[in-house]
Amino acid sequence: MKTNCVVVPCYNEEFRLPVKEFEKSLAEENNLSFCFVNDGSSDQTLKILNELYQKFPDKVLVVDKKQNAGKAAAIFTGINEAFMWKNFDILGYLDADLATSVEEYSRICSYMNENIIFVFGSRVRRIGSQIKRKLHRHLIGRIFATLSSTMLDLPVYDTQCGAKAFSQDIAKKIFADPFISNWSFDIEIFFKFMNIVGKENVEKRAKEIPLEAWRDVGDSKVKFSYSLKLPFELLRIKKYYKKKY
Repeated sequence: MKTNCVVVPCYNEEFRLPVKEFEKSLAEENNLSFCFVNDGSSDQTLKILNELYQKFPDKVLVVDKKQNAGKAAAIFTGINEAFMWKNFDILGYLDADLATSVEEYSRICSYMNENIIFVFGSRVRRIGSQIKRKLHRHLIGRIFATLSSTMLDLPVYDTQCGAKAFSQDIAKKIFADPFISNWSFDIEIFFKFMNIVGKENVEKRAKEIPLEAWRDVGDSKVKFSYSLKLPFELLRIKKYYKKKY
């Protein structure tokens, strides 16, 4: 069974962090560990994370960033701290509210093999699934996803789902350099992956997996004003990675 570390970025999650769900997964999943990154929280998030560490010291790593640097930086830090912590076969990340459950994360990881080295969830609403998303966020998300897919020139449905996992080797390459965007870093992951494996090999080495369940939890930390800037942000990202590689 492959060892797996999930990075969880946390910013003021005192009342959103589903501690019982994390405890259940830590108790039942022998090969699963968590790296929680406290991203400069001003509430009791760090205290809660340290309590989790006290209960599961061999399976929990708590990284405390004194200043809030944003989700992209938190995940970047967490993945690299996980490299130094243990020799994991798979590394990935989930949102702190577990909008995608740990069970769903484990399911998408089961698709990984020698050929598939990058997997990610996709919030596709369909009969038989339980995808619960607020209408306005769904509409904004679809516009963003369409722009992203067009810019990447890849048939990807959902670039922004907060459930992604990588083989150790590809994670080391993708997370070698910091991201340039704080909230659109998922797009950067696809650009980096495409540049590493070659555009012609993306569909052979990556797999997008429709989630069975996903729930919109609380309010987004992304301001609406930022959504108006997204097209320009995407162009900036594309220009950067075309120039870099």
